[in-house]
Amino acid sequence: MTDTQICVTLRGHSVGDMIRDASRATAAGADVVEVRFDNLYVNRIEIDPIVIKDADGDEVIKKQPPVMEPRPIEEIDVAPSIQRLKDGIQIPVIFTCRSSEEGGYFHGDEENRIAILNAAIESEVSWIDLEISIPSKDRKALVKACGDGTSIIASGHLPAASSSEEIVEYVTTNSEAGTIIKCCYTNVRHSTSLHIFEAANTLSESDINVALMGNGPGGDWTRIHAPILNQALVYTTLDKDYSLVKRGHVNINDLRTAWGVLEYE
Repeated sequence: MTDTQICVTLRGHSVGDMIRDASRATAAGADVVEVRFDNLYVNRIEIDPIVIKDADGDEVIKKQPPVMEPRPIEEIDVAPSIQRLKDGIQIPVIFTCRSSEEGGYFHGDEENRIAILNAAIESEVSWIDLEISIPSKDRKALVKACGDGTSIIASGHLPAASSSEEIVEYVTTNSEAGTIIKCCYTNVRHSTSLHIFEAANTLSESDINVALMGNGPGGDWTRIHAPILNQALVYTTLDKDYSLVKRGHVNINDLRTAWGVLEYE
């Protein structure tokens, strides 16, 4: 039986949608869910697919990415929203409010975002995601507020690494920043995804709890093989579309099937 915990990142852009997603994630066997609170600050607008011609001149339907329309910051009543999420989700939660600079949807100023993170800590959330890039003074205050009641995911969202040694050095340097060190590398290709896998393999012998992954082709290798790499946590999704592999993501049900076939659990 693997010690790796499975987290499902909730997709909803309203509290109600997140709670419904959490129920589905719980039924699928998730150990924990990630509440992306920054999702509340945008409206997802679906765009109709377009018809294009491929290299052979044949018409094909091409799916278009959704438009994320910013919502006014003041529209979200933070404390009641957190309380509704707390009341509606039955398994442990990782609370995340990702800034646009780190690839999220929160478009307000950092002072407001820090206040939201503090509100989540005060609600006694199980886990909180605190980016390593948060200014030192603010981050120290947030860590102190967590005390023994809220565990910390220390996250970094970084460009594709040039070597596995670069990743190992980053993790080792920041090993005291949280209970789990999460590194997500963006715009990876198979070669740079291999660096993530090699770093995870190297760190599997250490005492540092890690969650390493990539966004792009091959970024799912460390997710699929997380148990043998001693990854503490693996992030999954409820999405089922065919673009998951290209994005380096994995559906929770597909992951559990793979782990069964590979005899990881």
